Amino acid sequence: MSGTTPDELIIRRATLEDRQAIYEIQRSAILETCRRSYPEEDVTVWAGLLSPDSYHAIHDRYFVVAERGGRILGFGRLDEQEGEVEAIYVSPAAERAGIGSAILRHLEARARECGLKELKVRSTLNAESFYARHGYQHLALIRYRLVPSLMLNCVEMRKQL
Repeated sequence: MSGTTPDELIIRRATLEDRQAIYEIQRSAILETCRRSYPEEDVTVWAGLLSPDSYHAIHDRYFVVAERGGRILGFGRLDEQEGEVEAIYVSPAAERAGIGSAILRHLEARARECGLKELKVRSTLNAESFYARHGYQHLALIRYRLVPSLMLNCVEMRKQL
């Protein structure tokens, strides 16, 4: 018995078996949540770039999932070499439940363990206020190239740890 309760949020390293759930969360978050801040055609292209096989970073990065009751509700990815939070996505059905905050706190703790003194993030427009609430400071509005045909407006942010 692990000592956890069914309602407890668990953050653990992602595995290859998690790819389908990660894909579904990211795709739905892009189509539902990011749609509030980006043009429909950009969101459609962006979501179309994904597949369950897209998640090679599970091996290359510090990649975690957040789950409750055996169900994955969100994920996050940290590049420990670059000191960058590369992604935090939460299922739209689980938004505003503290899952993204828990993932971010976990990634920040990992960064501190790695000796990092600051973290940076290229935030989507819809997530800028989330990162700001967690102490990240707006540095610049940038254009981030996802693929040659798609450039997204993003916000470069940084936090001292």
